[in-house]
Amino acid sequence: MSKFPISCWTYFSINDAWPTLAKDYHDLGLTNPMTPVFNEGDDPEKMLRLLDDFHSYGLKVIVFDNRVNAKPGMNFCEKEFRERFALSLEQFGNHPAVMGFYVGDEPDAPDAGIYFTIARIQREMSPNLMPFLNLLPWFDWIGERIGSPEYAPYLDRAVKEGNLAQIGYDCYTQMWEGDSGYDVYFNNLREMRDCSNRHDIPYCVTLLSSGHYDYACPDQDAYRWQISTAAALGAKSLTYFYVVGIGCQDNYRQFPINHFKERSASYTWLSEENRFFLEKHADILLELSCFKSEFTTKAYGGLELFNADDTLLSASNAKGINMLVSTFKDKDNNIYRAVVNMDREKNIAAELNFAPGVKVDKLTWGQKFINCSGYSDAVGARDTKGASVTMWMAPGQMEILKETKI
Repeated sequence: MSKFPISCWTYFSINDAWPTLAKDYHDLGLTNPMTPVFNEGDDPEKMLRLLDDFHSYGLKVIVFDNRVNAKPGMNFCEKEFRERFALSLEQFGNHPAVMGFYVGDEPDAPDAGIYFTIARIQREMSPNLMPFLNLLPWFDWIGERIGSPEYAPYLDRAVKEGNLAQIGYDCYTQMWEGDSGYDVYFNNLREMRDCSNRHDIPYCVTLLSSGHYDYACPDQDAYRWQISTAAALGAKSLTYFYVVGIGCQDNYRQFPINHFKERSASYTWLSEENRFFLEKHADILLELSCFKSEFTTKAYGGLELFNADDTLLSASNAKGINMLVSTFKDKDNNIYRAVVNMDREKNIAAELNFAPGVKVDKLTWGQKFINCSGYSDAVGARDTKGASVTMWMAPGQMEILKETKI
């Protein structure tokens, strides 16, 4: 994709789609949404009209065709599956709005081989498309479910057996009370980033957009925090669980698009944060590779506390609030730093001090870098020994700096 993929989980039927769906997704800041579900017996023309709508807004989509995705405990016949997928490709696969087809969600160990096989066949039969397979996240108790005592071998198996062009998963523990779920959240990000680097494929993380079970409803600061932390750990695709509340039960609530197909208050929050990320950060992050992530006061998920390196000497703020500092490289081995305010309520003035001989540029609006090494204002030089950059940061805000040795 030419745009950073931002998607959403969709569970309602193609028959429940409404005339402004494509516009609603576009205005929400989605670039790669999942279509409504197409079931056996549905009218293909309804899907094609909707694909035309998505294309008119410049969106690339994941087709949810329930005839060709994996399901728990399914009786899988490869010959029959290939015939069904050939039909789906004939009906939808050549449409310019289609990026790929949905494979399945969170396979348990007994089903994983079938899910991976379906992903492989989809890729084989449509090599220009990207199958969308969502894997289970890692918890300390989940080894039996995934058939592995460690997460990395499970991820490697999925990539190899599924011939995956992208790997992905979902995790919502970041929306437990306080920081009680941060270890799980950042451990999964770290594992996915490392798998992505091992196999040189992007990874997608599903973030939370609707409160349910013991997960809190995100406000605008929580949306920003989720986007920033995932992007700072190298995610190359985001998706949301989930955006439209049609037919939901239990304690699911505060959907961006509610049960009545109306834009809610959280729609405005998520739209603003998605579009801001796309405008400021997304393009450059697609070109960078993350290889190190550290925290300044408390480490989570197997990541480490900040240690000075050859060019970045310190990272702190006067309030002592935790920050995430990730290091990236581009294809020419230039160094970039992504800094995130880890607090969800408080503003900070983050200060980063660099070694002598390092010029620092800051990414600003419109995805442009400006020199911030030679000024004495809020972003500038404090002394002649090296650049000192101070940045006011809102809760969950991310800033990106580029280093150049001079």
